[in-house]
Amino acid sequence: MPAAVEATTAGEPKAILWRGVYKRVAAIHDSWRIDDEWWRDEIARRYFVVELEGGRRVTVYHDLVRDAWYAQSYEAPRAGTGMLKGRHGGRQSA
Repeated sequence: MPAAVEATTAGEPKAILWRGVYKRVAAIHDSWRIDDEWWRDEIARRYFVVELEGGRRVTVYHDLVRDAWYAQSYEAPRAGTGMLKGRHGGRQSA
C-alpha cells in the first residue's frame, strides 16, 4: 500500500505517516535492494525494516523506478514464534 515517508538525503526513511501522525524512525533494523526484470517491467526497490518511535516495526520500500514509497502488507516472522524452522527459514515436515 502507498506510504508517506520522509527520507534523508541518503534515501533512508526518517519518519513515516502512521495512522495520521508522522512517527520518527528510531532504528533501521535491516535494509536490502532488489533489482529484477530489467528486460520486461523493471523492478528496482530498496527495502527497510524500521522501528518507529513507540516500538512498532514496519517494512517499507522505495520503488526507485516510480520514486514512490510503499508499506509491506505483512510483518516478517520473529525468531521464537514457531514460524522459523530449519537452517533456511523454511518449514520442516514432520
